[in-house]
Amino acid sequence: MLKLFFKLSLFLSIIFFSHASFAQENNVFSRFGMGDLRSYSPSYLRGWGGLSAAHNSMARFNIDNPAALGNIGGSIFDFAANGNVVLMKSNSSSGAFGYSAPEYMSLAIPLKRMKAGLAFGLQSFTRNNYNITQNNDSSDVNAASYNTYVGQGGTYKVFMASGMKLKNFSFGLKANYVFGTMNYVSTLVFPDSINGYNSLKHGDKTLGDFLFEGGLQYKIKLKSERHLDLGICGNLQTNLNATQDLLFERFLNNGLVNDTVYNVSGVKGVLIYPMQYRAGILYTRDNKFSVGAQFSSSAWSNYSSFGEKDSVTNTWKISSGLEWIPNAKSMDGYFNRVSYRFGIYSGINYVSLNGKSLTENGITLGFGFPIRHSSSELNLNFDISKIGSLNTNNFQEYYFRGTFAFSLNDFWFIKRKYD
Repeated sequence: MLKLFFKLSLFLSIIFFSHASFAQENNVFSRFGMGDLRSYSPSYLRGWGGLSAAHNSMARFNIDNPAALGNIGGSIFDFAANGNVVLMKSNSSSGAFGYSAPEYMSLAIPLKRMKAGLAFGLQSFTRNNYNITQNNDSSDVNAASYNTYVGQGGTYKVFMASGMKLKNFSFGLKANYVFGTMNYVSTLVFPDSINGYNSLKHGDKTLGDFLFEGGLQYKIKLKSERHLDLGICGNLQTNLNATQDLLFERFLNNGLVNDTVYNVSGVKGVLIYPMQYRAGILYTRDNKFSVGAQFSSSAWSNYSSFGEKDSVTNTWKISSGLEWIPNAKSMDGYFNRVSYRFGIYSGINYVSLNGKSLTENGITLGFGFPIRHSSSELNLNFDISKIGSLNTNNFQEYYFRGTFAFSLNDFWFIKRKYD
């Protein structure tokens, strides 16, 4: 198992750092703010609404709430990747795009079994990938023109987390180093003009700073094998240090003139990442079922990048879901040991169009397939969501997300009492 772990780590690390995206991608909403925000919750929770604030387990690592590390019983290696199909529609056009990418990998180890744990790993944080053309109104005074907006890149988090349990109370801290580059190009073109100057703006923003997250959990023991878990996790508002390169040019359609108007590199600034939190509750009967709810909120109205605001707004989301295992100890029926998951959520997306908020609603479905003779698991989860409305925002997106993940569990770093 240990040899397999090192082979997987090497292979998946190469995937992560070799431009981890496949197929065609054009996510219009990733033009705003920090782009497309990746999911906080671990893969095994996405099938039932992403209820990460309160969840903890002996055999699973909750990548979102570090307090859960105080409950792990063995070493856990996780890897997750996702595939997405996006259907976009406005009152004048529509389109469909798809892409896939790795999402995270991590290793959690118990420092003291079911008392304290340590974890580290690599996690996708934000993603920018869009290509938008906007035709402008023309008149006798204003010649025909169009704007293009193109963005690529994204950011990642290298993290180390630790959690500890004292009786029924758990707490933890997660230190992330956020890094990556976001590229933006915008142009204004007068296609029918020979002497009219077109303009181009090219900007790169590179992040490199620490972001700290924390979490608390409390377990209330009820009847035998039943308990109620409460949890909260999140981060305070943080100024992330960044550098920016800017290039402004003007050019003619005949290709004879291409002037650099402004060019500067290495400008230092900050990106204000807002305060966020997630609070939840779970009722569990061990090895049978769990059901719960969660409330999430973030103050994206405080966001700015190099002193500039953007079309983003405060968010909230209510999620609920359940997980059910027919018979975890069944010896003659494999599908009796499979975990079946379902969830729903509703809230407000952090992007704002023309001063109006975007509603976001979705349903989730998931399956956890146990690996024989171990506590390892393969996870397959689906998320179908709708963002925005043609009536309110003149634009909407349908997301179809599929997440594949595996969790390898063993006792690699625990000293044996008997040989």
